[in-house]
Amino acid sequence: MLRHEQQGSLPAIRFHLAFWHTDLGYFGRGLLGSWPQADIGVVLWSLSVSAGDWQTSEKLTRLCTIPEPATLTGTWDRSAYAMEARILRPLLWYGLLEYRSENNPDSRFAARHYYRKSELFDRLLIFDVKMDFAQGARH
Repeated sequence: MLRHEQQGSLPAIRFHLAFWHTDLGYFGRGLLGSWPQADIGVVLWSLSVSAGDWQTSEKLTRLCTIPEPATLTGTWDRSAYAMEARILRPLLWYGLLEYRSENNPDSRFAARHYYRKSELFDRLLIFDVKMDFAQGARH
């Protein structure tokens, strides 16, 4: 690990294990099962294109996740809390996101949480996405 060409391999292995093999549901206290961690590849790519500027956790949830019926039912929207607990905060701990909060003037206790990519995000995560655009009708 001390050789220059292998210095990035340990963080990459730890990152892979954390998001693809560790159950991050503990951080969400069982809220919505394993959602959205099961779609982590899609979520990370979506964050790479949509989190360049400060965004609320609610907006990033809508932009970057695949909604499941369980996320859309209930008396309150639990999806942003699950996204923040399982994806956004762990990415913050890895240094891939930046965080700030603003107090909500209408509430004594509530604050709005904002996230954006850090410079490390695009250095650690590189996506090679190719789109296949069909010529003609698709149906």
